[in-house]
Amino acid sequence: MSLDAIDAVNWSAIPNPTWHRCDDPERVAHALRLLTVSTTANETGDATALLAGSGFVCGHAAMVFPAAYAATPILLDLVEHGQRPRIKDAALGLLSNALAYFPTAGHNRVDTPYGTDVPLCCAIARYIRDRRSALLAHGTYGKQLLAEADLHWRLTIEEAERQADGSLTAMALLEGAPFQTPVEAELHTPPFEQPVQSVRIDALTADASGGACIELGQTPSEVAPGSTLYPAECGRREH
Repeated sequence: MSLDAIDAVNWSAIPNPTWHRCDDPERVAHALRLLTVSTTANETGDATALLAGSGFVCGHAAMVFPAAYAATPILLDLVEHGQRPRIKDAALGLLSNALAYFPTAGHNRVDTPYGTDVPLCCAIARYIRDRRSALLAHGTYGKQLLAEADLHWRLTIEEAERQADGSLTAMALLEGAPFQTPVEAELHTPPFEQPVQSVRIDALTADASGGACIELGQTPSEVAPGSTLYPAECGRREH
């Protein structure tokens, strides 16, 4: 299944930086194929090292590249359906690195089916959260990866109301872990073609289902339903 998923990606269209051949997204596809079919510890280690030193991440520089977004669901497939424990563990380690490392300047955002210019780490984290059951079943390392992903939260506005003091109260859906306020956030407004706006979340209450109530300061005149909020610090992450 992972091989088909790899072949379905247009790797050559991914805007990785082009400093040298090692950053070619096609190398990521090649390494993913090697990891998927690896049968020995040496083969798995070689494929993992190739991903850790190519256009997925660059381990010695602690950099992550845009191709990591396309590779993430493939690595999650390996965690869930991989034939050998060492392959699952390798995939988990690579995903953890993708969340922890910083993108290069000018390559810190990706376009997704749910919005454009999404911070790379947040887009990767959302893929990870979608596999919560599979990761929980993997044990301690799966739980750790989920905890890392939950720090890259996402809020979707369902309805909003301006208050007399100028603040804005909104009902929203929270993906990820509740966070301390006040905190800076970036506001993405549908149809997601206009520039990202900076806002401040002054208060947050959330229940176990993800239902949330937030208070926004420094907001534009209107916040449309379907707008999304991401941590401002994620949007600023870059080397």
